[in-house]
Amino acid sequence: MGGADTLSELTELKYQRMKACAEIQQRSGWRPPYALMTALELQAIELPRLSSKCRRLKNTAVVAVSHASQRYRIYGVTPVVWSFPLDEVMVERQFPCTSPACTWAMFAAYLDLEELIVLADSMMRRNGRLCRTTLDELAAYVHAAESQVRTMQGEGKRARLFPGYENCKRALLLARSGTDSSMESRTRLVMLKYGLDCPQVNYPIVAGRNRKPVYLDLAYPEFKVCIEYDGSHHAGQWLNDTRRRQAIEDEGWQYVQVTKLDLGDDESEEALARRVARRIEEVVGQHVELTARKTILQVCDGRGLRRKPMHEKLHFTPLLHAGNGDGAVFGAASDELDAVA
Repeated sequence: MGGADTLSELTELKYQRMKACAEIQQRSGWRPPYALMTALELQAIELPRLSSKCRRLKNTAVVAVSHASQRYRIYGVTPVVWSFPLDEVMVERQFPCTSPACTWAMFAAYLDLEELIVLADSMMRRNGRLCRTTLDELAAYVHAAESQVRTMQGEGKRARLFPGYENCKRALLLARSGTDSSMESRTRLVMLKYGLDCPQVNYPIVAGRNRKPVYLDLAYPEFKVCIEYDGSHHAGQWLNDTRRRQAIEDEGWQYVQVTKLDLGDDESEEALARRVARRIEEVVGQHVELTARKTILQVCDGRGLRRKPMHEKLHFTPLLHAGNGDGAVFGAASDELDAVA
């Protein structure tokens, strides 16, 4: 469950980065767009888990230039070359940044596939104050880069797609808009690694005396099984979460609570997937078989994404509408991946 804590932390990080960038701009009139980690911080986007080759970019101001000849030596600034469209946005009318879609594509060279999916989710939060892009905009940028390369090749020029392009195409299949936190995204991906359907994100229900809908972090509405990620909270938040859980269970939902201890290693994640499978078994009265652990790359296999939803394989009549297809069937989108894999 995301909330004000995430917003305040990202806002604080944003203003720290703005202060550092303002100091740099006082020393230099050079104004290329800020990129990578710096762009995320300035746009208040939750940071992904960094690989070792990306950590060096965290403690410096990163900017993007379209050609190596445009790089300058300025203390505290690290220029990176990006020969694809440098779409820009302006933060606080003072700090040019690569757009969220451009920033996401640039990160494909530094992040593994799972973190690339998590970063895409982070850019499309349910909270309107933290939503920076859409799935269509991410896909459009990748398509624009592909079109640029094809045009150059058609003109007889040497050109190739950016590092991580294939992973961007794959990530678009599993990224979801309307999420609240990166840990919820990682929890969702755990289900897929063990052969369960992709749960719905922030599924709305009416619970207790609430007039406004309660949004379940992750849900299998066809089985009325929900998965809620609980971070570290103060006592008041713990009491609210306890009441929330009671209201959800009173509506007949099977509740699975997740903490950071359930994520991060194979053994813990498999145990979590088994807990979810057992809740589904309690509803359908049948055994739910998990698969051997898959990598996210294997999850993205086109054939796997086109499999039947679990309730159909179990010949179970859904208890509630499963939504807009965030589950097992991805349709034509997975066909595009066949040409990439």
